[in-house]
Amino acid sequence: MSTRLEERPAAPAPVDAHEALPAWPVLTLVWGFPVFWALGATVIAGVLLTVVMLSYLAHYRATRLVPGVYAFTAFVVWIVPCAMMLDSTSRAMGYAYRLSILLIVGTALVYTVSAGSRLSRRRIVNALTFLWFVTIVGGLVGMLLPEVRLSTPVGMLLPESLTHNEYVHDLFFPPLAEVQHPFGSPTTFVRPSAPFPYANSWGVALVLLTPVAVAGFLQARSRLLRGAIVLGLAAMIAPAMATSNRGMFGALLLAAVYVVVRLAIRDRAAPVLTIAVLGVAGGIVLLANGLVAQISTRQQYGDSSGTRLRLYDETFRRTLESPLLGHGAPRPSTEQAISVGTQGYVWMLMFSFGFVGLALFLTFLWGTTLRTWRAPGDVDLVLHSTLVVASVVIVVYGMDVMQLLTIMLVAAVLLRRRHGIDRDPTGG
Repeated sequence: MSTRLEERPAAPAPVDAHEALPAWPVLTLVWGFPVFWALGATVIAGVLLTVVMLSYLAHYRATRLVPGVYAFTAFVVWIVPCAMMLDSTSRAMGYAYRLSILLIVGTALVYTVSAGSRLSRRRIVNALTFLWFVTIVGGLVGMLLPEVRLSTPVGMLLPESLTHNEYVHDLFFPPLAEVQHPFGSPTTFVRPSAPFPYANSWGVALVLLTPVAVAGFLQARSRLLRGAIVLGLAAMIAPAMATSNRGMFGALLLAAVYVVVRLAIRDRAAPVLTIAVLGVAGGIVLLANGLVAQISTRQQYGDSSGTRLRLYDETFRRTLESPLLGHGAPRPSTEQAISVGTQGYVWMLMFSFGFVGLALFLTFLWGTTLRTWRAPGDVDLVLHSTLVVASVVIVVYGMDVMQLLTIMLVAAVLLRRRHGIDRDPTGG
């Protein structure tokens, strides 16, 4: 009988529940967007992937909450009783659509914060950079085929009573561009919008995604990818000009100035010089191609500034009638041929969900922007400019699922790094 003790196999190392969360549900939301858009199934796919993400979080008990997430969670909880203020079936459907979007992007926020190295900063930035390329290509196609409107499979299945609504029609039978000919204008404006329903949506997506693409350039290991991003920056000029969107150009300028100033404070001469040269060159190209005259002509015949101000005044006054729960959804204006609670995400939140709902959302967005302002590396700093411009553009522009998802993923990356959750300091 041997007295030698048998060696027992070493116990397996414990598995970090957060490292077990797969990356594919969040990445599919982004990489799969062109397909979902063409099918008319962006929100449907988002809801299905949300169920998957919630299942994984529950199965692995991996939910990780950090400051910033609480405010958004409270916001989503608050808007549930706001449904009591709805007064029609069509508005109830609009409410359900918006609530679905908030559940999708909110779950993606929590999932990304909770995930480990499988859902790294590099993978998220690469996915959003792909979405930036898709936006630019969509803008170029919209310029070439402005009269084309997609007939999506989901849209074909919807009853005519739903698709008769203009907003629903634009969602499920999206035009590639908005063709506008204001009364008296000598020019027809072809404003690309694909892969979004409206030109302003396209502009907001470009504003939020361009800093992410620059971050992608900074972190890229491939010369081919870097070259493609430079070409994308050049290619986006034509569709951006065609939108004649003052707010878009102002927000892009704000992002560039913010990054340059922060880098200059850090004594980072090379990137400061590079961004400054690119900015000046882009400005010269835009001015040489008549951007100022195009914007001036559109504003002269569209009178959008005066219309917006009157609408904002009415929105505020009517919110005072239901300051806590709001009205559940936008409603027709009593003064103009446009709905109150539109023409800016802030105004939609205030009118639909009251001052409390608005305050909770701004606590999340503005609080997260302030909480992550240190952004120690160049990549994090450029990403942070997305939150900075988002904090401004929500005053005048609406947000749809991909615009909000971009904000949430960037916020999740920066919050994760702010609280030391990322194990890899390089974000790889």
